[in-house]
Amino acid sequence: MDGSRREFLQGSGVLAGASALRFGIPGLAALSQAACSARDVGAAFETLSAGEARELDAIAARILPATDTPGAHDAGVIWFIDKSLGGFLAPQKDFLLGGLADFQAPVAAAFPGATQFSDLDEADQDRHLRTQDTTPFFGFVRFMTLAGMFGMASYGGNRDGAGWQLLGVDPHQHAFLPPFGHYDAAVASGDNHGG
Repeated sequence: MDGSRREFLQGSGVLAGASALRFGIPGLAALSQAACSARDVGAAFETLSAGEARELDAIAARILPATDTPGAHDAGVIWFIDKSLGGFLAPQKDFLLGGLADFQAPVAAAFPGATQFSDLDEADQDRHLRTQDTTPFFGFVRFMTLAGMFGMASYGGNRDGAGWQLLGVDPHQHAFLPPFGHYDAAVASGDNHGG
């Protein structure tokens, strides 16, 4: 994949934001919580087969690969995808699995000795992704990878705040703080009337 990780993330922000609004942030949060629980106890996948999960995990791992920081695989994005397909994205499951079959179809001819994407080394995976990166299937997996990677860490996918650390966001600063005004100064000085 060409370009730096930061450029990729900046370019993905618009797509991810628009898609998140369309799918609904509360739905993503609820599914992420369930995904986090399943991932942490090592439960079997609920919606995907082990083989489907392996392939989607391999794709997500190349969309956001591990470098000197964790990538999508390390952050447990596949658990988020699995739960999403069993929940509010259940109507999209056939689209995703059909897209996965179409995505896999040219692998054997293009890379002798391989039958599926996960059989390829990283360089060949990237070569194959370049032939698929404009398909609706890839766009969907890319969105789900971003949603699972950069959602709230306490809800799943974003294991140990890996996505937020990647963006340079302090995971402990996600709380509302009122704007500072004269009333804050009054409270700080002990004058509870805010006079």
